[in-house]
Amino acid sequence: MATDGAPFDQWIDQARIPQRLRSSEHLPVLRAAFAFLQHAGNDYASRRIVAHFLLHCQLDWKIAHVARLVGVTRPTASRQNQLSSRQVVREIQQRLSGRPFGKLLPRYAGPVAQFLLTDKNASRDDLLDFIEATWNVRVSLTSLHNFLKKYGLDRPSLEQTTPPQPPAPHEDERALIEILEHPPASGLPLPPPPEDFFWTQPVCRRLPADAPGARVVADRPAVFLR
Repeated sequence: MATDGAPFDQWIDQARIPQRLRSSEHLPVLRAAFAFLQHAGNDYASRRIVAHFLLHCQLDWKIAHVARLVGVTRPTASRQNQLSSRQVVREIQQRLSGRPFGKLLPRYAGPVAQFLLTDKNASRDDLLDFIEATWNVRVSLTSLHNFLKKYGLDRPSLEQTTPPQPPAPHEDERALIEILEHPPASGLPLPPPPEDFFWTQPVCRRLPADAPGARVVADRPAVFLR
């Protein structure tokens, strides 16, 4: 147990934790992590959870210290330091299910493209959740990156294939000024006005019957004004 003293001291000595990281602020956290591993077991999932907590608890432990504490390699701890909590849980599930690397089939490209175009602010985690919910396939970030790049679905490719459209003159003041200062060349068709440019019900306005010149105006066709 963590309160036995000797096993805990031996644990942090083997990890070569320096004295400056054994202060009254650090030791309670280390004792809690040691007690968790003693109670939950020294399995893969428990060690990954403890490593993720120690790497992100802002107590200045180095990656090498955490790697020695939980018994993983330094490259593994360094890679985990860049992962979110959701990504760590996903990797644990992949490891326990025996499928650390899923396979993305070519027929997935269409639905993935539709998802990215529908939600342009979707993160990689959102896309991984979409793939898992749609095809029950768990894949790594490396496989997803290669798949998106292969089919031109990564962000740079999408930005190149779908350039931003210029704003319409009736929606943007600068575009309106630009088209007024530099009108299209003669013979080129003008863009059609939007549907809400005209009133649905035109208003017919006439002069009153007793107004001067009303008889002359009455002989002329009605003028529809907006």
